[in-house]
Amino acid sequence: MNNSFELPLFPLNLVLLPKRSIPLHIFEERYQEMISSCIENKTEFGIVSGEDNNFQDIGCSAFVDSVVDRFPDGRMNIIISGQHRFKVIDRLDIHSYISAVVEELPDQPEATDQDLVSKVRSLYEEAIKLSLGWAVPHKEENTKPGDLSYLVAARLNLPLPDQQTLLEMRSAGSRLRKVAGILENAVTDVREVKRRTRSNGHLA
Repeated sequence: MNNSFELPLFPLNLVLLPKRSIPLHIFEERYQEMISSCIENKTEFGIVSGEDNNFQDIGCSAFVDSVVDRFPDGRMNIIISGQHRFKVIDRLDIHSYISAVVEELPDQPEATDQDLVSKVRSLYEEAIKLSLGWAVPHKEENTKPGDLSYLVAARLNLPLPDQQTLLEMRSAGSRLRKVAGILENAVTDVREVKRRTRSNGHLA
């Protein structure tokens, strides 16, 4: 049974995936207070997709990696990184910002499909090479399968509902299969565009 704990929440129109790094501009006073506390105490806060009164109950905790800018009026530009998935158990309105009692949602234990892991890595490398004209060296060779699915998914610019679906999947294998399917379609599309360009000199 997972232990529950209180976590400050930041509802936003985005989905934060574990291992993903993103910039945030903090301008509301309540979130200036929340983020300042997290920075001072080196604690995490949670990002949930949605708005104050209507947000998803499964989100991802975040850690402030760096403060890029601090302005005299308290606004901040920060870089955060996704940490762990959680589920909201009970909303709390005891601070100027929203918080909640949450519990972590680890992946369910399962055997690793190394062929699937290799397939995702290969497809991702091909997608990069087709898009850029050159391949980047693997930086995820020793990445756990569950983390690999998030790292690749975070770079695919998927619609928010698809990102939320991936976040909620508790099977690393299922996430990898979904990511592999998306990559296969993308690679096929780019191959066709390049084939038509080579044969016609322009898009047909």
